[in-house]
Formats: sequence, C-alpha cells, structure tokens
Amino acid sequence: MTAMTDKINNTKRLVWADSIKGILIVLVVLGHAIQETLKSGCFEDHLWNYIYSFHMAAFMAVSGFLSYRPTANWGGQISWSSVIYRRFNQLLVPFFFWSVIKTLLYKTCTLNDFVNIFIYPDGSFWFLWVLFFIAVFFQLGDWLSWKLKLKQEMVIMGFCLLFVGLMVGADIRVLGYQFFAYYFLFFSAGYYLHKYGKIITGGIWFYLLLTAIWAFLAWYWRMHELPHFLVRIPLPPELLQYAYRFLTALIAIYVLLGNGPKLLDGNCNMKKPLEQLGQISLGIYTVHILLMPVITIALETIVDDTSAIIASSFAITLLLSWFVVWLLGKWKISNRLLLGKF
Repeated sequence: MTAMTDKINNTKRLVWADSIKGILIVLVVLGHAIQETLKSGCFEDHLWNYIYSFHMAAFMAVSGFLSYRPTANWGGQISWSSVIYRRFNQLLVPFFFWSVIKTLLYKTCTLNDFVNIFIYPDGSFWFLWVLFFIAVFFQLGDWLSWKLKLKQEMVIMGFCLLFVGLMVGADIRVLGYQFFAYYFLFFSAGYYLHKYGKIITGGIWFYLLLTAIWAFLAWYWRMHELPHFLVRIPLPPELLQYAYRFLTALIAIYVLLGNGPKLLDGNCNMKKPLEQLGQISLGIYTVHILLMPVITIALETIVDDTSAIIASSFAITLLLSWFVVWLLGKWKISNRLLLGKF
C-alpha cells in the first residue's frame, strides 16, 4: 500500500479530515458573508465563485470518505435501524430545531412556513437534510448489493444514474431533491476514494497541475450559467452545466484528499484550530446562518467600504458562532437537540 493509503486507514486520519472540514466551514462562512453583502452581485464575484465551485461538494465527499468501513458486513454485523437512528439524531433532529428557531425569528410563523421547512428544505439548513437522505440511500444501496449478491459499486452507480437522470429530466425542486441527486455523486466519490485509496497518489507537480486546472475551470464557474466555451456543444445545457460543475468540484476534492494527510497531520501550525473548527462544523454551519444577516445589516449602518463589511462580517460571525456552539455544548439538551451530539 502507498504511504497515503496507510495514513487514511490509521486512527490519525481524523486529524487531517477534521482539519479539512475546518477549512471548508471557514469558506462556508466567508461565502455567505460575500453573498449577504453583495446580494445578487455575488454571482459575478470571482472569490465567491471559487468558493462555491467546490466547498459543499467537498463537505459531502469528506462525509462519504469517513463513512467507509473496511470491515462492514451486512451479514449480521451491521444493523440497518442503528445506522438510520444515529444519522437521524445527528442530522435531522438539529435540522428540525434550527429550522423552527429560524422560522420563529425571521418569518411570519404561519402553518405554511412550518410545512415549507420540509417541502423546501433548501431555504436554510439544507445540508443536514440532504446529508441524512444521502446516507440513508447509500446504506440502502449497500444493503441491496449484499441482498442481491451484486457488487456495491454497480448498485451505487445505478442510483447515481437514476438520481441524476430524474434531476436533469424532471427538474424536481421539492424535498431538496435537486441537492440530494447532485451531492449523492460527491458522497459516493468520497466513499470510493477511501475504499480505493491507491488512486489518490501523485507528486507535487501532479497536484500543482490539477490545482491549475481547477483554478481555470473555477474562474469561469457560474451558479446559473455555462462557461462561454461550452455553449455551442450540441448537448442539453442542463446536462453540460452539471457535468462541468461536477468535474470542477471533483478535481478540487481529489487535491484536498490527496494533500490533506501530508499537510494537515504532523506539526502543521494551523492543525489544532482547524481541527477544532472541523469537529464543530455542524454547529458553526447552523449558528452562522442565523447570525450572519443581523451582523451584516448592523455593519452596513456603520461601515461604507464593501470589502470591509465582508471581512468584518466574516470574522465576527465566525467568532460568535464558535462561542455560541461552545456555549450550547455545555448543556446536554442543547448538545443533543441542536448539535447532534448523542
């Protein structure tokens, strides 16, 4: 086995994986600071486009990477119900309570508002909702492969094609399906990058080349547009856009997972704070969504410079979110219901 594979299979892998999650949650907060300040103008901001080209996809990939268990065996060693129960408590319970809190704080609190929490979960804490159902369907695919005596890869690939086909063909926009179908690909990619760790290899020049390719692709990345050099290709624009976005994010994920064990283990000076941020990334994610609008509006009344508002909003929101999560972790009830710590 390669040195990289050795690292990802030992107990220290959580150090660098948590550090990657720490980096990603910092980018999430920064991206939202840009979006909250620039509003629709963020779509033309290159820094925002660079962040959004990969950060949530990378979160899903890291989750998939950490979900792989070499000794997993459905022939009696894994309880389907225990997997669902654990994921439900970690993800859906915080999703529900944070969504209710946000509705009470920012909406009219009608019955329709509360129903829309589930019909349109992409309104706020969609990541938790989507990750839960991705994990459930991946486990379902794993179980089906064991039950039908098929290779797991075949079943998961079938799921990927089915989900993407429905997403592109039917354009389903309820129950967060559009996010589920898209990010299922990245969860699966992370899982198999761990399972087949030998494919994550290469020297510094290889990773520099991949980084340059990602930087080029991300430069032309837009949330709702195709890059100009793809518009004349005689394929459905929706399919081209998803393929372009998938490739861009996948290259960044490969670089992150390939270099994480090398750069974020050992004596990295930033390892400890990044690791700590990664361990509470779920809490930072939920808390900052509530704090960011208030902090940005307050800053806009006293600061004129846009860049200063973004930088200040980012720093203040990140620090306050860290403090609130620390505070919530002090009580068992808030730790369970709001942070998913069981």
